Amino acid sequence: MNNGALALLIPILAIVGGYVVAIMKIREKQRLASREQALDNQALRTELETLRRRVEVLEQLVTDDGFQLKREFNKV
Repeated sequence: MNNGALALLIPILAIVGGYVVAIMKIREKQRLASREQALDNQALRTELETLRRRVEVLEQLVTDDGFQLKREFNKV
């Protein structure tokens, strides 16, 4: 290999290496963001399920005949 080819090859390898490092950093950031998003999604799903159960209980209470009777007594 002559000196001219070597002089061109070194900067090209440095540029390509810089791109590879940048791509690796971006992928690592994406993995971390994906993990955080998965944890957030799981927390939201858990909260949603808890709220659904609470709404079911409230619906049962409101539609219960005893509850309706108590409301009528309170109105009188």
